[in-house]
Amino acid sequence: MSSTAWDEIKRLAADFQRVQLTSSHQKLSERNCIEIISKLEKLGLLKVYHTNDGKEYITPEHLTKEIEDELFVCGGRVNLTELVNVLGVDLSIIEKRAAALANRQSSKTYLVLGNLVSKHYLDTIAEEINERLMQAGCLNLVNLVKKYDLPENFLLEAIVERLGSIIQGQQDTEDQNLFFNDAFLVRHQAHVRGVLSAITKPTKVSTIISQHGLQERLFFNVAEKLIATGRVLGIMTGNRQLHMAMYIPHIYSRTQKEWVDNFWRQNGYLELDGLRRIGIDNPEAFVRRHLKDVEMTFVGNVCVGPVLIDQIEGAISDAVISGRWVDVYPILPTMFSPEEGNQLVEIALKKRQDTKSKTSSRVLCDTIVVSEQLVTKLTNELQQLMPARAKEAIEQGVFKVQVTTGKAKDESSKNKKDERRKKAAGGKSGGGTQGRETKTKAVKNKHKGRKGASRDSDSEDDTPPPQPSGSGKFPHVEFLSLEDLQTEISNFSELVDCPEELVEALASELNPGLTRQFQDVAQTAFLATVSAGSDARKKTHQQLVEKVSALLTTIRLAEKGLKVFDEEKQIQLKKHLLKTQCSEIINELLIYLADESHLDISKDKDITPEIRQSAIKNLPDDTKEVMMTAHKTLAASDVDEFMDAADEAIAAAGLMLKKKDNKKDRQVLQNHRCALLDQLDGSLDAPLTLHLACLLLFQSVTGNMLHASGKFVPHILSYVKNSLPVDQFAILQDYQDLVIKSLVAKDDENTLGDIKLQLETLTPKVKEIAVTFKKSNTHNDE
Repeated sequence: MSSTAWDEIKRLAADFQRVQLTSSHQKLSERNCIEIISKLEKLGLLKVYHTNDGKEYITPEHLTKEIEDELFVCGGRVNLTELVNVLGVDLSIIEKRAAALANRQSSKTYLVLGNLVSKHYLDTIAEEINERLMQAGCLNLVNLVKKYDLPENFLLEAIVERLGSIIQGQQDTEDQNLFFNDAFLVRHQAHVRGVLSAITKPTKVSTIISQHGLQERLFFNVAEKLIATGRVLGIMTGNRQLHMAMYIPHIYSRTQKEWVDNFWRQNGYLELDGLRRIGIDNPEAFVRRHLKDVEMTFVGNVCVGPVLIDQIEGAISDAVISGRWVDVYPILPTMFSPEEGNQLVEIALKKRQDTKSKTSSRVLCDTIVVSEQLVTKLTNELQQLMPARAKEAIEQGVFKVQVTTGKAKDESSKNKKDERRKKAAGGKSGGGTQGRETKTKAVKNKHKGRKGASRDSDSEDDTPPPQPSGSGKFPHVEFLSLEDLQTEISNFSELVDCPEELVEALASELNPGLTRQFQDVAQTAFLATVSAGSDARKKTHQQLVEKVSALLTTIRLAEKGLKVFDEEKQIQLKKHLLKTQCSEIINELLIYLADESHLDISKDKDITPEIRQSAIKNLPDDTKEVMMTAHKTLAASDVDEFMDAADEAIAAAGLMLKKKDNKKDRQVLQNHRCALLDQLDGSLDAPLTLHLACLLLFQSVTGNMLHASGKFVPHILSYVKNSLPVDQFAILQDYQDLVIKSLVAKDDENTLGDIKLQLETLTPKVKEIAVTFKKSNTHNDE
């Protein structure tokens, strides 16, 4: 340094000393200072904090500096509440400055749960953790959180950050809260390796861990690594679930597999319970895994191979081809139950079907297979006994029909009526008439011995097989009792040595079919021994059955059609139906019964109610009452009441009607329409043309027929109005008006001539509308 510079320094020092020694001429009071600082704060030119005693000011930078100093003095961790007393500043201010300090980008300070923690402090506790880890070998984060009173996530992040540097250890990959060092891991691996190497039988993992004090997660990791590298020979089951996991050494598994292979090779099956006894917990899965390339079938508690099934199939094939029977159960090992044996038989039979075997068989008593050829031979031999048995039954009089008293007959009719009404009330299609679509049951007339019939109900009671038309109802005749049938079967040459249960099963199997066949044989034999009457009477009887059936169907369909009208019109239409179709049925029955009783009744004249009543009074007592009841219902307006009475009259006449046939209903409707079309085509009378056209349109619109006189034409036309196009209905309406005018003006020839000309013009159009109208083309103008 030069002398000039040194002189300059001395001169500046003297100036400073002089200034320091000079006393000020003006001083500010404390009040003025406070006011100046307050003004500067208001103007935003100065930022200071007040101390708690209010005597001092401190700037934010200085407060931050003091907080840093205190943090250093306290060893890197200080509680903010302690700084309040030390620095004399409000806690909220300290918290703000502490947060600012922690958030500073270059800061190595953290604000955690009201504490300031420095990076130096974290390094310090990391060194302590490392020392503890060296001593214990394994540490849990939970214990460290309790010791250092720091948040778990914060402490975990700090430890992980220092792993490999300050802390010489590693973190468990499965449990992030667990830390251990290499020495601990080596000791643990050696321990697990020794334990697993010493085990010679399946052992639960929970037992291994509890007895040797091993870490659960580390055990699974180490064990799986040892097994994967081949250092330990065995398998681990249970998917790491402690209560289910089990270690099975290979020496034990190898012994099990050798036993399974030997047993399978020698016997062709495996009992699952036997596998459980040798320590295999899930035998089905084990077998599927171990014998995955072998064809197998699980039947109940047994796994069966193709060898045993082939043996069963071979035995069945031999029996079926030779027309014999075979019991498969003795072929099976003793542990098979009859149910499991039945499953094996079904599998073998299915295999035979897959090979397109043409021979058939049936399975009885679970495991006995009987050739269908043998069953057919046995059935034929039993059928040879039927003619003699039928003759015996006829001679014993079992086919004689019991005579019913009038009281029993009345009760039967009443019960039938109640049952029919219950069925109709139950919503059966077609109303009450459906209950009558059944066959009738033969009875004997008390006086003349003529076969009659009473109606069967629609119940599902056990009834004998259906009988031929015109015959009585045959009683159910048993071919042979089960005991007798079993005796005949056991005497059959090819079943002499069969087990008793097979005989019982065959008897139960064949009895229903044999009984049905015997019924036909017995009926044929009985009919051959009974005089069936002359051919003319048979023909008349059959014609009457067909006509009555047709009339009943027509009445039922007509009754269904009239339900679209209101109650008043229904009553009128029902009366019309009773006077026409219903009266015709009673007249036909009356003529038939009169012929049977040799009564003289004119068939050429119309039978009036007076003639009918007089003729009924001359009938025998067994038919007079029911016919009179039916006659009286014709004067009422209840079709159902008539049908009930008609049922009893038909039964008294001995007619057997067939059950309802929907196809026949459709045929009747079609025939009725064709008849209307034929009449319409040949009609030259305007009122008749209008009447027929309305009936055709009604059937096309509703799908039901209608029996109605000409006075109902306006009502029918009103009903089909909404289903017709406007122009077509207008034509029909004009035609109706002209018909009415023609009837009114029949005495005025001039007016009548004009009306007839208009009618002749419209008649082809009316016929065309009636013929061409289809329901699919209906128009709803509502």
